[in-house]
Amino acid sequence: MSAEKGLPHFFLKTSGLPPGEAFEQWRTLLAPMYAVSPATPSAPLPSGTNIAYQIGDLVTQRSLLSTQRLQRDSKRVEAGPDQYMVQLYRSGRFQGTVAGKPVSASRGTVTFIPRRSPLDGTLDRADVIGIAVPSFRLHGLPIEGHGLRFDTARNRLLAARLLDVYRRLPTTRAHEAPALADEFVAFLRRLLDGSKATDVLDGHELDGGLMALARMIVQANLSRPDLSPEFIAGQMQVSRATLYRLFEPEGGVMHFVQGERLEAVRDALADPLETRTLSRLAEVFGFSSISQLSRSFRHRYGVPPQAWRGERRVVQRISGQGTVQHVWKWLREA
Repeated sequence: MSAEKGLPHFFLKTSGLPPGEAFEQWRTLLAPMYAVSPATPSAPLPSGTNIAYQIGDLVTQRSLLSTQRLQRDSKRVEAGPDQYMVQLYRSGRFQGTVAGKPVSASRGTVTFIPRRSPLDGTLDRADVIGIAVPSFRLHGLPIEGHGLRFDTARNRLLAARLLDVYRRLPTTRAHEAPALADEFVAFLRRLLDGSKATDVLDGHELDGGLMALARMIVQANLSRPDLSPEFIAGQMQVSRATLYRLFEPEGGVMHFVQGERLEAVRDALADPLETRTLSRLAEVFGFSSISQLSRSFRHRYGVPPQAWRGERRVVQRISGQGTVQHVWKWLREA
C-alpha cells in the first residue's frame, strides 16, 4: 500500500480546550447554517468535534455534539446552500421542528431535511453522520410529499449505506470521489422513488441485487458473534442453498464475512475520529484475539495494523486539511 492522495477534508476537535474557546470555534464552524446556544440558560457552553470530506459535489461529515440548541432563521435559510441533508443518528437524540413540523430522531434514525428550511431543536449528546446532497441531484422526484424521516425498510437500507460510505472515506483516493458520489445519489434516488420498492425484499433492485443486500446485512452486523450463514439467510429471507450459491464466486459466505471484517478494521484505523484500541477493534469486529487480527490483517494488506494506521496519517498530511472556509466553500459550490 502506498501513500496516495486522499480526499479533501476538514477536522475540528474542541475537546480539551477552555469552554469559551471551544464554544467559539464550534460556533464559528456552524454559524452560516445555525445559531448555536446552550440547551437551557444554565447549561454548559456547546462544543463538538467534526470531520468533513468533499466527495465530488457532495459533502459528508460526522459530528460529535454536546447537548445544545440549534436554530436556523429565515436569514440563514435564504443564504444557505440549496441542499438536502441525509443524516444518521448513531447515538443521542434530536427533538425540535423543521419548517414548523415536529421531528424527533434517536439512535438508528435517518432524517431527510432540506437545508433551506427553518429549524429549531435540541441535540442531546449526539453522534451523527450526514451527507449533503445538492437539490438538483434529486430533480424529478416527488420530494415535496416526502416526510422528514423514512419508513422502516428504507431507513434500514439507508442507515447501512451511510455507515458504509463514511467508513470508506479515510481510504478513498481523490480520483475515486466522483464515482462514490454518483453511486450514493443513484441509491438515494431509488429510495426516494416510491415506485421502486415497498420493502427490503421488494427492493433488491435498490442496489444491484441480492449480493448488495447481503453485503449491507453483513456490514451492519459485523460485531455479532452469530454472524453466520444461517443468520444472513434469515435476514435476507432466502434459503441457505441460495445463499451458498450466491457467495460461491466470493470463496464462500464466511470468507466474505472475514474480508468485510478486515476492511472495517482497516477503515477504522484510518479514521481520525477513531479512538478505540486495536484490542477493542478486534473484539468489536469479531476476531478472537489481537494476534488473530494482526495475522489476518498482515496477510491481506501486507503490513501490520499499526503500520497501516501510521501510513494513513502520512496520506492525510499529503492531502492537507481544509479550513472552516473550505467547508463552506465545498457546500456552496456543491
